[in-house]
Amino acid sequence: MNARNPRFPLVDSVRAIAALSVFAYHVAFHLELFRSGRFAGWGMQLNIGVAIFFVVSGFLLYRPFAAARHAGAPPPSLLPYAVRRALRIVPAYWVALPVVALVLGLSDVFTPHGIVKYFGFLQIYDKDAIIGGIGPAWTLCIEVSFYVALPLYALLARRLGGPVARSELALLALIAAASLGWKLLFRYAVPTDTPGWLPAQVSLPAFADHFAIGMALAVISVAARGRTERLERYSWLAWVLAFLAFVALSGGVTGQVFQVQSLWRHELRGVIGALLLAPAVFGAGGAVRRLLAQPWLLWLGAISYGFYLWHEPVIIALQRQGLDSSAGGVALGVVAFAITLALAAASWYLVERPVLRWGARRFGRRGSEEIEPRVVAA
Repeated sequence: MNARNPRFPLVDSVRAIAALSVFAYHVAFHLELFRSGRFAGWGMQLNIGVAIFFVVSGFLLYRPFAAARHAGAPPPSLLPYAVRRALRIVPAYWVALPVVALVLGLSDVFTPHGIVKYFGFLQIYDKDAIIGGIGPAWTLCIEVSFYVALPLYALLARRLGGPVARSELALLALIAAASLGWKLLFRYAVPTDTPGWLPAQVSLPAFADHFAIGMALAVISVAARGRTERLERYSWLAWVLAFLAFVALSGGVTGQVFQVQSLWRHELRGVIGALLLAPAVFGAGGAVRRLLAQPWLLWLGAISYGFYLWHEPVIIALQRQGLDSSAGGVALGVVAFAITLALAAASWYLVERPVLRWGARRFGRRGSEEIEPRVVAA
């Protein structure tokens, strides 16, 4: 194991939790379970999985840069970094997108403009296409822009200098504050009756605070390496706090789905993501880590990208076949889960894992990033 860039296999289980929460959210959304009922507020917040994914990406992708700076070593090479990022996200998406477009009749995907927009991870910059194609892929567009911005940020952090941990955390706090300012700007500059999302509301600046939280965890994990006994002893407390925060997040929220994302809820989502992630990266034992080490959860985390890509198109296709309201929507959820699981496994074993292993052989494992725990867990 690389001492500066250890792998964090339990993070795959956190990904699994995130994927399951987004799946549950979309099942409830398509069954219109948010409109009323005792648990409507809880259901509306299940897409917190998106924030968890962003926090995880911030941690895993920035940690090699933070570790290199802390050790006084050169940063990870850009070409291997870029290739790994492309191999992680592009092949599975390019396989899923045309299949989904054909099955659901999304003809716009195959137009010249659509090919550039959807296959190029640019759909969030077109107001009318933000949730077009594979709906959840709007988050992939943000991920891709983060991939591009991260090495530039790392270079800026090095150029500014100063005590490593202190300067890094101060700069990340500034990034988070700028992201908050961005959201405030568009919150008060855009009429409240504007339908749907605007590109500025679903672009990287609007979610930079979530990535910054994960990056801050990466800096802390590097700076505190070998001095985390207290964190390890009370790692279970992080999940207790995450649960209490989710209760606060969900309280009193019913009605209009797209009008409940207040700023404090946005920020709280990032905090919950960090609290869920912390036991996976700090510690060597405890009940939470034993849960995260369950083989089935690790496996689900390994295939979570394919699961994320396929789950909503499967739900939509089943609804079109009339499978929606039977048994209170239970049938839709069960069948959609089974089919999505099979498609995600096929995506992992036939597309993602072979490509990632080829990339690992070709470009090596130095500067392990997000893809490495997936290969280990598999």
